Amino acid sequence: MLIRSMFKQNRGWILGYSVGTSVYLFFLAAIFPSIQETGLIEAKLESLPPELLEVFQIDATMAMDNLLNLLSSNYYGLIFYVLAVLFALTFASKLLAKPVDSGEIMLYMAAPISRVTYVWSTFIILVIAVGLFVGLNGFSLMVADVLFDLQIDYAVLWMLQLNGALMLLVLGVVAYMLASLFDDSSKSYMVTGGIFTFFLMVNIINGVSEQFEWLGNISFFSLFDAPAIMREEFGGVHFIWLIGLLIVFSALSFFRFTRKDLTI
Repeated sequence: MLIRSMFKQNRGWILGYSVGTSVYLFFLAAIFPSIQETGLIEAKLESLPPELLEVFQIDATMAMDNLLNLLSSNYYGLIFYVLAVLFALTFASKLLAKPVDSGEIMLYMAAPISRVTYVWSTFIILVIAVGLFVGLNGFSLMVADVLFDLQIDYAVLWMLQLNGALMLLVLGVVAYMLASLFDDSSKSYMVTGGIFTFFLMVNIINGVSEQFEWLGNISFFSLFDAPAIMREEFGGVHFIWLIGLLIVFSALSFFRFTRKDLTI
């Protein structure tokens, strides 16, 4: 009942992210054959500075070879990173920061619902939200492939979705853990957003100069590299890191929330 109630309260933003991104991917896939024939985008990309292409993870020589190459440098680049940050912030805000700030969470505790049950339920909502997000994204591209004969490699497609799902889960639990540190939702949102923005900036700086390549090691976003997946250079170690981070921050979230002072 709790999970059902939570999903009903949060289905607006969950479906907003899932359906909105899926519609975008479908229409981009639908017009791909036309823009591939013109060659205009490929020419524009080749004229851009290499540093700019690196920041957006664009390989100008491969971008228009097939749809997934285009998406790896379009949607699954900086766009996905920004969406992932907003998704994680929304989840933590809606399921923890605002309920604590408003005192709503005390109603759950008085039901009575244990803190462990509450955290488990919110994490299940996160899994459902992520599943809908990446599942509908992948499904929309499969539908486009059937309709427009795009010759999508489904193994690569779903590898991208799996990697994206793990990234969303990690950012979600990190945002949740950080939100548990504050009783003020605006402060929680600001601090978490600042940390994630720092990681994004690190990723961009890493792409601008080889001198700062080491900075990529401190950014979560380095664990989602769509062009590397397309080149089959993305090892399983990245997935191990993401799963490890997911376990660690989930445990920290449980530990922190079960000891949090919720008195109002």
